[in-house]
Amino acid sequence: MRKLFWRLHSVAGLLAGLGLLVIGLSGSLLVFHEEIDGLLRPAETRVEPTPEGRRSLNELVAAVEAELPDHAVTGWHFHRDDPRAADGAYVMPFGTREWRYITLDPYRAQVLSSPQLENTTFKGWLLDLHTAFFLEHVGLAITGLLGVALCFLGLSGLYLYRRFWKSLFRLRLKSSFRMLSGDFHRLVGVWSVPFNLLLGFTGAWWNLSHVIEGLTHPHEEAADEVLFHEKLFAAGFDVASLPDRAAGALPGFETNYISFPWAPGGPFTLWGRAEDAAFFRSPYGSQVAFDSQTGGLISVHDLTTDGLGAQILDAFEPLHFGNFGGPVSKTLWAAAGLAPALLCLSGMSIWWQRRRKK
Repeated sequence: MRKLFWRLHSVAGLLAGLGLLVIGLSGSLLVFHEEIDGLLRPAETRVEPTPEGRRSLNELVAAVEAELPDHAVTGWHFHRDDPRAADGAYVMPFGTREWRYITLDPYRAQVLSSPQLENTTFKGWLLDLHTAFFLEHVGLAITGLLGVALCFLGLSGLYLYRRFWKSLFRLRLKSSFRMLSGDFHRLVGVWSVPFNLLLGFTGAWWNLSHVIEGLTHPHEEAADEVLFHEKLFAAGFDVASLPDRAAGALPGFETNYISFPWAPGGPFTLWGRAEDAAFFRSPYGSQVAFDSQTGGLISVHDLTTDGLGAQILDAFEPLHFGNFGGPVSKTLWAAAGLAPALLCLSGMSIWWQRRRKK
């Protein structure tokens, strides 16, 4: 049994190694994508607060519509935890289904960047590489299977090194390169097993469930192809009042993203957190929806009233990206993302030295 697991562990590592290396490195960068964007594009992503504070959302939406009269505003992203971060907005050129992204200064109601396809931004490019290798649905399936492989490698490695506590900190620097590679591989593998299982399982769940849903419900994608050529809500609609109204409908609700209507008859949907949001809950787990014509309340979804399964699925995002504890957790998760790359390189080194010896 041990020899069988050695062979399976080695084969899985060699087949998945390069892919896991790319996924690990891109994931580590994604953890700090906002900080990297701030360094690369400070004029488009960083703003200076004013004594007067933020302009109303109505003014901000009007500023975008005046700057881009042939586009519809389809989404609005707030950065509640960073007053110096620019707001982000999704816009869609009339007569297309091309989601584009812009940034704007919420204190001066100024658009800071031109509309970009999301996969051309730094975050979008990295996310496409990380989740699909730029291969769309085929890539989603491949990276999903790589997540399964990462879980198997972690569990099989624990079985192979099941007495790991006896040499948990051993790293024989003065021994042969082959022995050093083995010690390093075991050391990184044992310490990173919890992260590898967590990251591998959540990534595989997202990707494979998305692929399965696309195969079993292909007709649902047709709804995304509806084109429109005019604004889908009244010019005098009070968008700025929606966050307060949502907080009234769901006590303590904090809006982090507003989905504007992007199909005729579509609602305004506010995504955020309920008042008693737990430590490992995403910022978009609860939703409140309003009619885009009358402004009437349509629905309220409080994640805290859902079952355990739904709350676990909602926790996947903060647990996968490590954005729940500020710089400390993000640094730890970014370091953990390097583990697959280190295991890939050290594992290939072990395989090559054994092969050369034979």
